[in-house]
Amino acid sequence: MKRRARLAAVLTGLALTISGGVAWGTVMAATPQDVARQASQPVPVRVSTTPGIPVQDESALYKVDVEGKSPTVYRSAPKPRTCGSPNCDGSDQERADHRTFNWASFRFHADTRPVVTVTKTSSAAGTPTDIRVRGTGSYTVLDEDLARRSIRIRVDRPDAKLSVEFVDTRYEVGRELPLDPMVLFADDATPAVPLPSRTAPGTYVVSAQSTFDPRRAGSADTVVFARGVHDLGYWEVPPSVKRVHLASGAYVRGAVDSATSAKAGQKGFTVTGWGVLSGELFDWRADKRTGGTTSCSYDCWDSTVKMVQLGTDGFNLHDVTVVNAPHWAISGYRDDQITAKADDESHFGGTIEGVKVLGSWGYNRDGIPALPGTTISHCFISAFDDAVKLYSSRATIRDNTLWQMDNGAVFQLGWYGKTISGVAVTDNTLLHAEWTGTNYNWGLLDYAENGGSGTISDVTVSGTRVMGPVTRVVALSNQQAAQAFKNIRLVDTTVDRLFTPADIQRLPGVGDKTLPRNLVHRSKAPLELAVSDLRIGGTRITSSNAAGAGGFSIQGSPALTFE
Repeated sequence: MKRRARLAAVLTGLALTISGGVAWGTVMAATPQDVARQASQPVPVRVSTTPGIPVQDESALYKVDVEGKSPTVYRSAPKPRTCGSPNCDGSDQERADHRTFNWASFRFHADTRPVVTVTKTSSAAGTPTDIRVRGTGSYTVLDEDLARRSIRIRVDRPDAKLSVEFVDTRYEVGRELPLDPMVLFADDATPAVPLPSRTAPGTYVVSAQSTFDPRRAGSADTVVFARGVHDLGYWEVPPSVKRVHLASGAYVRGAVDSATSAKAGQKGFTVTGWGVLSGELFDWRADKRTGGTTSCSYDCWDSTVKMVQLGTDGFNLHDVTVVNAPHWAISGYRDDQITAKADDESHFGGTIEGVKVLGSWGYNRDGIPALPGTTISHCFISAFDDAVKLYSSRATIRDNTLWQMDNGAVFQLGWYGKTISGVAVTDNTLLHAEWTGTNYNWGLLDYAENGGSGTISDVTVSGTRVMGPVTRVVALSNQQAAQAFKNIRLVDTTVDRLFTPADIQRLPGVGDKTLPRNLVHRSKAPLELAVSDLRIGGTRITSSNAAGAGGFSIQGSPALTFE
């Protein structure tokens, strides 16, 4: 049974607006029996709290209560521009709008159903006319109080990712976009990887009261950052360390780089924990050659600080929240592979699960690349560049929740010619796409041309739910590069609304307003794309309405079919 069907079954009987397995909108109160049953059953729940967190990293807009417990409500906002020319880092609009991301994390077991109360404590944006919940997972909105700016939500199962959105003066109605979203991460209390022993001889526990000692870490096999604030800086993980763990409530300001030549032959490097890894102390395009203390004056991909750079085979990355990235949030590549212009098939892969990426403010803040044989699942990815890079064969991307900022593609095939095959992208949900135009490298599925050649084959993107309005679904073109596409399939895609060309002209920001919305342009190599059950605004797109309701521009006689 697909996720959307499961959720519909769970939510049946309540006054919910359900679309594709995602509930949002105004919801009437649960029954008195339901409320009484909830009150009679104590719910064990654990919340993430960080004592001593800097004032700028804690939200002043929201309060969250989870069964009487108050998690820290974290905050991320754009830093002042550090490059010389207007909008050089792409985030001038976000700074002008005083954007923030706010979030809280908690966890519980599958046999409990905690009630969460979210209150917008600031009255500066006025009284909301509605409070909407847009997200994934199984949950029930119990009631809302507009006068108190408050909403109660019962989370019915772990692994829910919910955006609570107050429709007030900080909400752009036409774009259905909250400027200060409040995101809830409801995780399973049972970790995918067992917690490390803090008393084992090879474990180095870094307390919040102590300064991180790289020499001591150099003789450990496991490094645990305890609850509290840590200033790590840019850290090249020594060969001895096989695991790094960020405990719940740990707020680590720094970056973890295991992609060094000394660790290239290792297997199984693991990063875990419900803590936060923040890049707030780094400027845009921070240069690892100076420990991140200076920035490159150009796009030095191979030398920038990545928040988590794995670089070993059989890696595991679970649950960590990654925010305020100065460049890529997560990378598996070693530096000698990151700019390869051939088949960028690194010789390692692994598992990335339950990771949260947000607070990405500006260009080059990509999300996660899908390496060979790698599975990326149950993550929350908000990127200001490509969210998921489909660069390698045999990758699986499933059950993720995405929020695309005003740059990049959600699933990006391009940027150089390549030969890959066997990529499955299944049952993912796009909560928001903030694109303000139709740039060539933007869209749900995109190939950004940049020279080279090769064949991308057997790629299936299926079961995608796109919420709210977007400027583009798909853009595949080989007018500039001899990149062939064979057996590319876009299946079972539901899009709430495609902006009209007139809508796009009115959007703020610096997005290109001239290119087609959806485009399939063939020129220098075969291009095969099968579109099956694509619905935009409730209308099924066929060959007869592709140019109209579908917004498709088709050139060069591609092998394009609609079913």
